[in-house]
Amino acid sequence: MITESLYTIDGTHTDELGHLNHVSAIKLLEFARDDWYQQAGLWDGRPWTDKETLGTIVVNVNVNYRLECFLDEKVVVKTFPVSRGTKSYTIGQEIVKAGGQVAIDGESTSVIMNLETHEVIIVPQSMAQYLPTRS
Repeated sequence: MITESLYTIDGTHTDELGHLNHVSAIKLLEFARDDWYQQAGLWDGRPWTDKETLGTIVVNVNVNYRLECFLDEKVVVKTFPVSRGTKSYTIGQEIVKAGGQVAIDGESTSVIMNLETHEVIIVPQSMAQYLPTRS
């Protein structure tokens, strides 16, 4: 499943040169991952079960800057599953400019943690069904 989240680069996203700031780019990717979780029916900010409070924890992020994004530019963040292991999974993302050029791409690897016990859990089947097994 691929999701697309639309954003407009505003003054809070840019540096003194009017470019999309790297911290803001990471935040846009994070917001779009949340959209992916919601559209997959996996995460709406509430616990997945009555017994556990679960959260996603990013453990690795790799981002490649390919083109500049500017103030007031509209971009689409595409989010898609890459792979899963037993307790971690990887999501791929692209920030795409209006003309279709990929400005930023990357992947993030995350785990799911029980926020009460601070234990990393096995990727739940409800989520695993969207993620191909890591080879």
